[in-house]
Amino acid sequence: MSGALSGVRVVDCSQMWAGPGTGMYLADHGADVIKVEPLTGDGARVTFTQAPVGGGESRAFLPLNRGKRGLALDIRHPRGRDILRALLRDADVLVHNFRPGVAERLGYDYPSLQALNPRLVYAWITAYGVEGPHAQQPGYDLLFQALSGILARRRSADGPPRPSGVWIADCSAPMELAYGIALALFERARTGRGRMVTTSLLHAALAMQSPDLVQVATAPPGDGPDYATQAMFAPYRCRDGHYLMLVVVQDEQWRGLCRALGRADLAADPAYAGPLDRARASARLAAILESAFAGRDRDEWVRVLAEHDVPSAPVLEREEVFAYPQLAANAMLVETTHPLAGRATMVASPVRLHGSGPIATRPAPLLGEHTEAILRELGYASSVIQELEEAGVIRCAPARVDRAPGI
Repeated sequence: MSGALSGVRVVDCSQMWAGPGTGMYLADHGADVIKVEPLTGDGARVTFTQAPVGGGESRAFLPLNRGKRGLALDIRHPRGRDILRALLRDADVLVHNFRPGVAERLGYDYPSLQALNPRLVYAWITAYGVEGPHAQQPGYDLLFQALSGILARRRSADGPPRPSGVWIADCSAPMELAYGIALALFERARTGRGRMVTTSLLHAALAMQSPDLVQVATAPPGDGPDYATQAMFAPYRCRDGHYLMLVVVQDEQWRGLCRALGRADLAADPAYAGPLDRARASARLAAILESAFAGRDRDEWVRVLAEHDVPSAPVLEREEVFAYPQLAANAMLVETTHPLAGRATMVASPVRLHGSGPIATRPAPLLGEHTEAILRELGYASSVIQELEEAGVIRCAPARVDRAPGI
């Protein structure tokens, strides 16, 4: 079934996680996304945060590049540039994450491509932003967690900062850039002209803290207490050794918690009457709640708390997440069949357009899997395609990636 972006062609020249994630969100809604990667493959194929899948590739590559067609192309080679420019001449969107200056050196800067295709939406994701002292430096998610203050908010008992455990910038920046692309396409429908759209991983990490990263002139000196970490927003160990997460924000939820615990005395105690009172009494409340939750198993507590309309959730391990019934009930997971990994289950697009059916999900491409078909669409004859492959301009045959590329 066609999606909202059916008929939109996207040329995705980005690598690693954040840029390809943008293309994933566009493909999820029907865009024809062509993944352009070097002859040695996108570095994300061999960047591992978990054990590799069959064929030695990273499992992170599977979701971030689903729904795309794969073109292995040396975009630095003069004939490779001709091929890419031929694709861009009729494309709707270009996505890339070159460092500042690289696009200009290769001839893929916005003014040059705007002259080639005035309707092109030029989407550029950088590490630190296009200007400033860090603009030319390489950047990775954990660096942005450090620079944005995220790491400083989580510390081990002996003081060292701790990463959040999720890739905050890498996973949020694609949503922001896809949002910007949608805005530019909407504007183009009125004006007939494309626009350059940018975001950065640093800005994404900052944006994920928008409610908390606020500085005001009337605040008292010093940072003050951090009420984001308190007894009312905390995990608790239960009798069976599993944990539940408790989040009590409103006074009625507090009273519901007291009823669930059988502690009417806590509800009547003026020391815990309001949210700020409970935040200030966090140490005392934490000790009370730790003792109480140790008296029953996790799932029993989750059921009892739900009966009293108290927000809580089981703390699930990674494999438990896939089996959690709420996900299946809302189609939050999607499956593909990959030639190397076999059946792969992954998170579906978090945005649903109701009234339209699901779009068939193409598995992430093998290296060079669709090169020949794409070149044929551009009018290249079989003999020319063979010559280009022999000259090291393209790669047609799917092959295992054994090293990371660099531009």
